[in-house]
Amino acid sequence: MVYHLAKQNVGQVLVCAPSNVAVDQLAEKIEKTGLRVVRLAAKSRESSTSSVDHLALHNLVRNLDTPDKAELRKLFLLKEEIGDLTAADAKRFRQLRSKAEREILMAADVICTTCVGAGDPRLANLRFRQLLIDESTQAMEAECFIPIVLGVKQLVLVGDHCQLGPVVMCKKAAKAGLTQSLFERLVLLGIRPIRLQVQYRMHPVLSEFPSNMFYEGTLQNGVNEIDR
Repeated sequence: MVYHLAKQNVGQVLVCAPSNVAVDQLAEKIEKTGLRVVRLAAKSRESSTSSVDHLALHNLVRNLDTPDKAELRKLFLLKEEIGDLTAADAKRFRQLRSKAEREILMAADVICTTCVGAGDPRLANLRFRQLLIDESTQAMEAECFIPIVLGVKQLVLVGDHCQLGPVVMCKKAAKAGLTQSLFERLVLLGIRPIRLQVQYRMHPVLSEFPSNMFYEGTLQNGVNEIDR
């Protein structure tokens, strides 16, 4: 889906999900289509490792090896060696790093981040006409609005409102209605979602119950008893 959105040539595609694990998996799979993918992580997570470290913005900036980025590399090394930079060097470092981040983000076909991560100041000057939110039924409605306000004209919500909804720890917030996802609100307003009818996970005997209980008996089996 993301590949075909990107090939419409109407600008960069923003891909979000409520959790970092989901975003990492998305970035990993989308990269395999041949698109240029950048994974934007929160600064607080830059020290964490993941399967998509090679796509992470902070690592891409750190590993730039072009002649015009020699000064930035030098400041990176200096910062690592002595810990703190002088005020002048620190200011220059921030300028060069911001410029490099902007160039990398602008060159990407797809930018992947969490719904909350879409509020990162580094994306403030970018506009995304196309947005896909995966696991959108597990995201709070307010979370989904953060990427939506970045100029979106085409919104794709992927999820299943018959499964797990947003987890809201605060009982007061849950009672106020924050457990209803944007996806679910749209369904209740009469917008009919496109449902994938075939399941490949469960033994047909197990899938019979959820099919009748949640999917009006429409769930079909892509596996048989021998497969499971």
